[in-house]
Amino acid sequence: MKYLLGVDLGTSGTKTVLFDEHGQSIASKTIEYPLYQPKNGWAEQDPLDWYNAAIDSIKAVLAQSAIDPKDVAGLAIAGQMHGLVMLDKDGKVLRKSILWCDARTSKQCDEITNLVGKNRLIEINANPALSGFTAPKILWVRENEKEIYDQCATILLPKDYVRYMLTGVKAMEISDASGTNLLDIKKREWSGEILEKLAIDPALMPPLIESCAVAGTITAEAAKLTGLVEGTIVAGGAGDNAAAALGTGVCRDGQAFVTLGTSGVVFAHTSKVSIDPLGRVHTFCAAVPGTWTAMSCTLAAGLSLRWARDELYTAEHAQCQKDGTDAYDLMTKEAASVPSGSDGLIYLPYLMGERSPVLDAEARGVFFGLSARHKKAHLTRAVLEGITLSQRHNLEVLHQMDIVPETLTACGGGGRSPFWRQMLADVLKCKVTTIASKEGPALGAAILAAVAAKLYPNVESAVDALVKQGSDKAEPNCAEVERYNDIYTLYQSLYPTMRPAFHKLATLRNKLDGEKVEKYKSVFSVEFERFGKVIPAVDTDKVTKILEDLPCPKDAVTYVASEPKLETEDLMNDLQNRVFGGLKVQIGYCSGHNRKLNAIEYHRNCEVNITGTDALFMLAPITAIKDGIMDTQAVETFYCPKGTAVQFYETALHYAPCHSDDGEVFRVAVVLPKDTNTAKIENVDARGDAENGLVTANNKWLLAHKDSYEGKNHISTGILVGENITL
Repeated sequence: MKYLLGVDLGTSGTKTVLFDEHGQSIASKTIEYPLYQPKNGWAEQDPLDWYNAAIDSIKAVLAQSAIDPKDVAGLAIAGQMHGLVMLDKDGKVLRKSILWCDARTSKQCDEITNLVGKNRLIEINANPALSGFTAPKILWVRENEKEIYDQCATILLPKDYVRYMLTGVKAMEISDASGTNLLDIKKREWSGEILEKLAIDPALMPPLIESCAVAGTITAEAAKLTGLVEGTIVAGGAGDNAAAALGTGVCRDGQAFVTLGTSGVVFAHTSKVSIDPLGRVHTFCAAVPGTWTAMSCTLAAGLSLRWARDELYTAEHAQCQKDGTDAYDLMTKEAASVPSGSDGLIYLPYLMGERSPVLDAEARGVFFGLSARHKKAHLTRAVLEGITLSQRHNLEVLHQMDIVPETLTACGGGGRSPFWRQMLADVLKCKVTTIASKEGPALGAAILAAVAAKLYPNVESAVDALVKQGSDKAEPNCAEVERYNDIYTLYQSLYPTMRPAFHKLATLRNKLDGEKVEKYKSVFSVEFERFGKVIPAVDTDKVTKILEDLPCPKDAVTYVASEPKLETEDLMNDLQNRVFGGLKVQIGYCSGHNRKLNAIEYHRNCEVNITGTDALFMLAPITAIKDGIMDTQAVETFYCPKGTAVQFYETALHYAPCHSDDGEVFRVAVVLPKDTNTAKIENVDARGDAENGLVTANNKWLLAHKDSYEGKNHISTGILVGENITL
């Protein structure tokens, strides 16, 4: 009998499992190690802790099983991804590893996006720059610990470091390397373009190997420490989810697994590269040579249910612990007493922000539709449904990428619960199966070791032989599928609606916590997205220089609808064709002194403003107008730095800009469709609530405050009520 070792190197500990050649677990041992958090949001571990845990757990399972070490055919490691391990020229660790869950690198993510280009990065690496990935960590060390960076000779990932210590061979395995932001996913090689743009020496990146390839053999020193035989084969291994895919039988097109542990993952196999251009899910190289995977990650799946248990079922949980029962069983029983849809209650599972498919660290959990009729059972079912609807949201993205799994294998708590398993089938609209083994990543690693040791000719045949299907399964219920289709339609519309509010909440949280916050949000912020966007590549330097020579009163505002000095051929062609879609434009300017709202206007076509100074814009959505009246409480103020071109959508209302706190005047070029916003229209017919009751000039509505010049002179029938805002 031959045996295989699968090592699962996790964040809380390392679990080593000894399997026989048929995939049966013979012995296992888990060894935990500390997580270091020197600052809020930081997460580090000592790579030597991983190595020692691997050594000791391997030694323990060999002793526990009492097998002959000569019968161990091979070993492989499944590892936590993205962690940065830096070695000097002698192979010694230079600093603790910065982990996948470390949040210190948002600045470096922005740098990578700017240097490579957001779309270009996704084209090459299939993923946006994320704080969890490895490349931003490399840049952080270079910027903050240069003396360490200068000593670095090799960069490895967690499991690759442990494998190096066992074999003496430096290499990085392909599925894990996919999560560095440095790999050309399609070519399965390091991206020279990304490395060059980030100024990372390619010599720091070790050779790449496939997951089932022989990466090396156990050295004499490692053999002495573990009890293994020197020369025992060690395979490349895989990232934890890529290994878990094999351990759940996912290795061919049409196969996928969903796991509902602390986080929620939908992981699908594909024989072709498929990339989401919005970067909503990750595309990585698979542990099967020449294939790929698409993977989503919901950050607070099981975590949401645990929150509900700890906060809503405190007494019941304590009693269950005394009785030796599981509070989750009680919770699902209560949830089952409520019909699907939780009587109109929907839960968004964004307790920790979100990663897939809405990449937003500021998103937060929401109970939407809460009423006095809802009881604890409704909240519980809503939490279960919200977690599951989130997986549907991710699965829909995979469908858009032409990845359509026929069957989903359920793992984690969701797979073990019959109630939740049926909910998965109904919400995801596909058959849900299970597997017999509970050792997903470790079994996946053992499968790779078996192929490297030539016990099986390829990964697929090893999976077929070693992974056993479970007897539990669920088929979609047609009636429930229809109900969940309607529920999902509303669910997936909630995040886009609430996105600006989440970011306003983040600012409020910071302010309440005593942190310094900017007085005004920037036009580059999420809150600005519903009003307009920044237009790149406009020659703002040219516009700024021209504006400096045009009239600009210090105690009033001047507006010129069309200014020949600004209407140069190159500016006109660029803005007319690139921004206004060929519609002829005019370029004027609005400059002077203003710190009051006065009035607010709406243009039927979009408007572009180009700032020649720092400026402030006061804006509101057109939906704030009711019967020709709008309250100034709907108005928001945004800061726009000098040299920025901003497009205001036709659904946004705004007024003449104001100068910033430290300025005396503002200078702004105004771009509009030709021959609009010219003379005032006299004798407007304002019968009923017709739109033309607000019209004061071609293409424009105006709503005026009673205290403003426009209001006092009855220029518009549109009314602005509330405080006349002064900045």
